[in-house]
Amino acid sequence: MNHSTHTNVEYLAQRLLQRWVVKWYDAFPDPATGGFYERLGKGFKPRYVGNRRLLTQCRQLAIYSHASRQRMGGNVKSRLKDHYEAMVRSYYVPETGGWRFSLNDEGQPDDNTYDLYSLTFVIFGLSHYYRATNDDRARDHAHNMLQFIKARFAMPGLPGFAEAIDENLNVIPRMRRQNPHMHLLEACLFAEDTWGDQAYADMADQLVDLFYKFFYIADRNMLCEFFTDDLKPDPGKGHRVEPGHYFEWVWLLKKHAMMRNEPARHDKVCHELLTWANKYGWDNVYGGIYDVLTPEGVVLTDTKRIWPFAEALKANALMIDTSDRDEIKARMRQMVNVFREHYMQERGFWVEWLNRDLSPATDYMPGTTPYHVYFGIMETRAVIHGRGHSVSLRSGVGVRVYTWRRALSSGFRNMKKKLSLQG
Repeated sequence: MNHSTHTNVEYLAQRLLQRWVVKWYDAFPDPATGGFYERLGKGFKPRYVGNRRLLTQCRQLAIYSHASRQRMGGNVKSRLKDHYEAMVRSYYVPETGGWRFSLNDEGQPDDNTYDLYSLTFVIFGLSHYYRATNDDRARDHAHNMLQFIKARFAMPGLPGFAEAIDENLNVIPRMRRQNPHMHLLEACLFAEDTWGDQAYADMADQLVDLFYKFFYIADRNMLCEFFTDDLKPDPGKGHRVEPGHYFEWVWLLKKHAMMRNEPARHDKVCHELLTWANKYGWDNVYGGIYDVLTPEGVVLTDTKRIWPFAEALKANALMIDTSDRDEIKARMRQMVNVFREHYMQERGFWVEWLNRDLSPATDYMPGTTPYHVYFGIMETRAVIHGRGHSVSLRSGVGVRVYTWRRALSSGFRNMKKKLSLQG
């Protein structure tokens, strides 16, 4: 990877650690509940939408847990246990072993549904929290969640897991998706890496089998989104595909292969997925990644969310040695430029959704999005460093200058706070 691509990623990582995460952590935690706001608006002020999802709490806990182990500005580690305990206290239902879907803005139960997509992030979030704190309670809760999913979400006679169950542990009929299964794979891979528990490895292998047998149609290079009960493409929505998920599966399949000590195990399908997503997902007129297409590359929804960028960045970084290296380098430079110019602002505000011409389509920031931005950049950085590349002299000086500026700015703000309190 040439210096320009590496330097761009390193700059993103430094801004992420020293400014963006610090700013997010100033804004998202709710001091009244110990949890996190669902959404922020202008000026990083909370926007009340009527609920606080479990998903948001888990993703926020995960990024601050991971960030606490990095060289970053601010201090989040001292409060991680408070956030963890607030989440357990409010969302965990000991009578069933499940975790409710959401609270209201006052911190009271709102939706007691047990949602598979959300529950996968209990495992994911707690694995990161454990790495930061060595809190054995997190390991126990994560293990119990895996057992809960296996016992309660299995559908007799049908492959995969149910979308959701009600508070009486009955399956709620809903259109089935690959997406919750994909995030369960992600959670199990990280949990396996954290604890070395074979149960997570077995579940991860099972989910990869589901990918090959049902979610991915090889002769069309088609990653389906919506399914009937027996995991056949849904007649009405089965033709809709999302480039962002193509990128996510590349990352997860590569991670699975590396954890099985077979680094090339999924390379053929990963190459096919990445090639398709780069070719058809990218808008060659304005730049950016489309939200929804057909398997043939026809654009169905031309808006562009921020999260596919983060997933595309790390997927391309992982595949640089198995694809056209120069083409991937150029693609990554394009992605970083669009990300910096149209999605992220220096102070940490981002635009969640863009129109096709890259004009802003929204003015709010969901609490779930930092998970994509944070891990996308940090995982890309880890891949680059893992390939043996060091920061160039020019990049290193720039990073040190930026670090010094941020430290000086933080010190000045802290001094102003102390003076205002004294006055």
